[in-house]
Amino acid sequence: MSREKDAANYALVFFAVLSVLLLLFPASKLAHTARITVSYSLYPSLHYGAKYGYFIRNVPANFVALLETDQENRALKEKVRELQLQLQNASATVSENDRLAREMRLSRALPWAGTWARVVNKTPSDWYGAFFINKGSDDGIEVNDTVLGLQGEKPGLAGRVFEVYPKFSKVLLLTNSAASAVCAIAPAGMEALVEGKGTWLLKMNYVPEESELAEGAELVTAPGGVLFPPGVPVGKVTKVYPRESFMNFITADVAPAVNVNMLKEVFILRRRLPQAFSAGRGTAE
Repeated sequence: MSREKDAANYALVFFAVLSVLLLLFPASKLAHTARITVSYSLYPSLHYGAKYGYFIRNVPANFVALLETDQENRALKEKVRELQLQLQNASATVSENDRLAREMRLSRALPWAGTWARVVNKTPSDWYGAFFINKGSDDGIEVNDTVLGLQGEKPGLAGRVFEVYPKFSKVLLLTNSAASAVCAIAPAGMEALVEGKGTWLLKMNYVPEESELAEGAELVTAPGGVLFPPGVPVGKVTKVYPRESFMNFITADVAPAVNVNMLKEVFILRRRLPQAFSAGRGTAE
């Protein structure tokens, strides 16, 4: 028992002397390595504690930096959203300016006098029937004035003014099932009646069966019509139907010259028709 006690005392003295010597020797690379080895062998917890002590002491600073970074990211994301919205608005403005510039060039080239009006209201239940414009009798608009739309760089027949109020007017679209126009078939000039169907397509009736009507034929308003001036593009034939046994004429589908769904502004031709025609504002041509 005394022998084990003496061995323990000798070991304690040895390690104590070794520790003092390590503390007294200069911090050379060899001494530093030996010091780390002894500390890890005797007290591993102190070794890991020293390793992570820096991070533990700086937890508050790291947490604050993390919060600041998160706030900066949120602010940058909000700024990006604002810039994207501004870019979209700018693109929409540029597109509208280009469209208005084309319309102004078109109005100067048209052989008819008129004015531009903005489409202000469409009724979903009557999408291909009618819409309202922001000009009325105070602006010189009258019933049965011709309404043109712009498709690309070309004008086309959209309809006619149906009702007039002081500040706004109602436009009867050519696609309305109650609307029609006398048209000439290019290039021969044969006349036929184009009627609305309540859809985006038009229907052409009363084409003589001996006519050589083909798909792709272009239609314009005919000189024989009353409500519309001659020469206004109406549409293009997309399908020709064979003559039925009980009819002596053929029919065809016609794609309108302008897409009424895309109209933002329309050009109103001031026709100044006789009062007798204006009185029949609800009738087709």
